[in-house]
Amino acid sequence: METAAEQQVTKTIDYFQEIWPTLKVWGINLLVTLLILIIGLYLIKAVMKALDKAARQANADVTLAKFMHSFVNIALYILLIFIAAGQLGINTASILAVLGTAGLAIAMSLKDSLSHFAGGILILFLRPFKVGDYIICSEGEGTIQEIGLVYTRVLTKDNKGLTIPNGKLAGISVTNASRMTERRLDITVGVSYDADLKKAKEIIENVYRECPYFVPSMDLQVFVEELASSSVDLGACGYVNGPDYLSARRYVMENIKLQFDAAGIEIPFPQVVVHQAEAPLS
Repeated sequence: METAAEQQVTKTIDYFQEIWPTLKVWGINLLVTLLILIIGLYLIKAVMKALDKAARQANADVTLAKFMHSFVNIALYILLIFIAAGQLGINTASILAVLGTAGLAIAMSLKDSLSHFAGGILILFLRPFKVGDYIICSEGEGTIQEIGLVYTRVLTKDNKGLTIPNGKLAGISVTNASRMTERRLDITVGVSYDADLKKAKEIIENVYRECPYFVPSMDLQVFVEELASSSVDLGACGYVNGPDYLSARRYVMENIKLQFDAAGIEIPFPQVVVHQAEAPLS
């Protein structure tokens, strides 16, 4: 007869023999999972280094490079976790379903913010403008200080901060005044019908050429634009350095007025000439 102790040992041995195949499979899966994690972490590190190197070589925007680094890094870690979980026999389909439902609910509640986020990605990828550019749009105009993933910050001419949502900025027409190094300066000045047109055109041309921001290698035109009701409108267009556009415009307008005054050329107000007919003699 076996003693109680011997029976307990026998039961224990039988139990381990029964669960040994399962433990063996789990052990192998655990070793494979650890191997997958080690190799996966090494590959993620290599991929991130290659991505950062490519971003530097492409001279990518800093904000875009940081976003892409974070996005790809998180995506690769999530993929690695799902692969490891699948190797351990965890049902990843149900987890994906839960995450998908939660993601849809969050997306619906953050619809406007996500549209601005998508607009930011488009702006950073397409690069219609960059930090330091002067832009003009229906939301305002000024120099871009920062392009974020959700908002773009602009410094206006009067030194005010303007924050524009990227979703709105990506959906409207934007004029980038800094795209070219030179910018055309167009003006229109009215002179009286009694003024010397040749003298007036000569003054305007000289003011343009004397402007310190004028680009002499590019075309300059001075012409009669319109015979208006109260004045002869003279037009002029010449090119100035893009960053100095506002300074150039102020210089040209002020000096045209000063030199017109010195030459006795009148810039008339809107006026109406009334002719009174003589009453017929009785």
